[in-house]
Amino acid sequence: AGVGPGAWAAGARRAEMQPPPPKRAWPARVLPGVLAGAKLSERATLDKVPDEAALAAWLKARGLSTDSWGSGNTKSVGKLFKELKYGEASVEVYRTEAGDLKVIRSTHVLRGKVCSPSSYENNWFLFNTWQQFGDGRKRTRNGLLSEKLNTSEVPLEEHLHEVCKRAVEEEEMQCVVEAAFTIRPGVPPPSYDPEYRCPLTVERENFVDHTIEIEESKSFPGLLTTYHLYTVDIICSGLPLTDFNTLEFDELDKEGHRRLKYVHAWNWLQWPMIQRYLFEGSKLKETKRRDSFNNEEELQTWLEQLGVCTEQWGKDGFKSVQDLLHEVRKEETQLEHWGRHDGVPLLMRVVHVLQIKVLSDDSRLESKFLLETWQQASNGRAKFINRLLSKKLSCSQVPFDEQRFTEVAKSVIESQLVHLTDVHTPIDPTRPPKLADLAASEVNVLSVRFEGKGVDIEESPSFKGMSTMYHLYTMEIVVNGLPSTDFASVEFTSAGGLPRAHGWRWMTLSGTLDTLHGRARALGRQEAQLQHCLAEQRARLEAGAAQLARIAKEFGTAMSKASSDDLVGDEAKRRAAAEAKRRAASFQDLADSFLETAKRTQRQAESAARDAFQAESLPPAMLSKMASDTITSETFFDEMSTAQISVSACLSDRQRP
Repeated sequence: AGVGPGAWAAGARRAEMQPPPPKRAWPARVLPGVLAGAKLSERATLDKVPDEAALAAWLKARGLSTDSWGSGNTKSVGKLFKELKYGEASVEVYRTEAGDLKVIRSTHVLRGKVCSPSSYENNWFLFNTWQQFGDGRKRTRNGLLSEKLNTSEVPLEEHLHEVCKRAVEEEEMQCVVEAAFTIRPGVPPPSYDPEYRCPLTVERENFVDHTIEIEESKSFPGLLTTYHLYTVDIICSGLPLTDFNTLEFDELDKEGHRRLKYVHAWNWLQWPMIQRYLFEGSKLKETKRRDSFNNEEELQTWLEQLGVCTEQWGKDGFKSVQDLLHEVRKEETQLEHWGRHDGVPLLMRVVHVLQIKVLSDDSRLESKFLLETWQQASNGRAKFINRLLSKKLSCSQVPFDEQRFTEVAKSVIESQLVHLTDVHTPIDPTRPPKLADLAASEVNVLSVRFEGKGVDIEESPSFKGMSTMYHLYTMEIVVNGLPSTDFASVEFTSAGGLPRAHGWRWMTLSGTLDTLHGRARALGRQEAQLQHCLAEQRARLEAGAAQLARIAKEFGTAMSKASSDDLVGDEAKRRAAAEAKRRAASFQDLADSFLETAKRTQRQAESAARDAFQAESLPPAMLSKMASDTITSETFFDEMSTAQISVSACLSDRQRP
């Protein structure tokens, strides 16, 4: 815990003056799971259900019996009526695409990422680590500032500032105390001071995301509940620069007293660390598959609802939303939404990949396997690959077994390792090779063995801002008929399709590691050079912004002096003075733009560095749950392990004298 490095504190003065970043648009509300595509049919109002009995009858008429409510750990109809009466929840009826009626209880909760202007710039926010009740009991919180919304405050975008102001200045953070403050045994809790004024002020707020989670209520059996969770950046002035505690008091009781409700402990943490805490305990909420989206617009709306920005998709080498929809429909990709009620949503693109470790029966290539070192597209652009022969797997026919893996592996070899070409002759985009011009080589598969499974997580290189989990299944295949030296092959993606070239090299394990380490060192040097260039560009932008601001100030001052006496009564000169002031303001706007560009460049560089290691941001338990989802049968890995043990035992017996 503890406050962050002084870098963000040092920039506090200039950050206070910066204009807010552009606000994100509020996404369309898309209901998940069983309510996908459902339409609101009617809503229970106090006019229709003026009392508890009327609400029970209203629910029963719509197919929901309340006979078991109020027994055991369940709540009574009276409790639900109280929620409805005081605006804590709404009760609605939705008609599904199949024509069924679903009664839904809806609640709305704000999650606030509280920060100062300077900490917001540097991605530091306040995290509520624990709470202490007025009677001295403590509990771990590990969450953001949370505020239940009244149904009269929905839609939230029309009441956002008022809600944020209430949550910070009147409730969870209404009274600021030092971080060491706790309620100790034998010491009475502090009393409410009506003269005290909260030192915090909500300056502005920025919408982050709106997610909807649905589950059957444990309190009201049979009643589905939707939780509308709104995450908002709340930028405040007056926040301490170090960790601190706050006191929250209850409303007035019958005696006119406000008793201590909670002591909240607030720690400054960077957002990636907060995310790690908030991911802990996350569950798989929904999985989107082949028939989940009717069109590209539905997919884009769903992505934006989960906080994925698609503005750069389809540009600068990134794939488009349509490309992702194509992957989902071909069942090459599944989209998983993970989360918890007080956490943050995580969208994971899940891809299953078969890796093929190709060996040769040539004794000269003993202990070596085939590595794809480069790949060239039909437009002539080449890139380093350094990976095993691989293929995305379709989930259209699951579960996979050894025979299915073997069939896919053989088909990949036939498509990528049959049409060989000169390693020194790249594809000419103006005269691409034709399938009819290439002779097919004789590559024979001698043996196939399943070797194992692993997982890898990274930010997708194809879809910016989306995490991808790769389930990697490795097969070991022995072949003959391939060259014993470096070679290249040409693959045709479809009959008459565009060609793609692959470069291949026989490598040992140690040689592969040396190649990867060398590549990593080269990338490290390249990154250091880019960071140096970015720092120089930022310094130039800041210097240019300062110079423009100084010119604008001097120009404005000079024109103000000139217009005070000389221009009175002279309309033409007055207009000239107004134009000069307008241009001075333009200089200042340009200076602010330069400065914001410099800061945005720095933030993007830091974000790229953080995103390089996606798996490290996930709790181990959550990572284990994600990795356990495979496209094989439940017994496949045990069967393969048993088979390998049997083979090893046979080989051992043969070697005994």
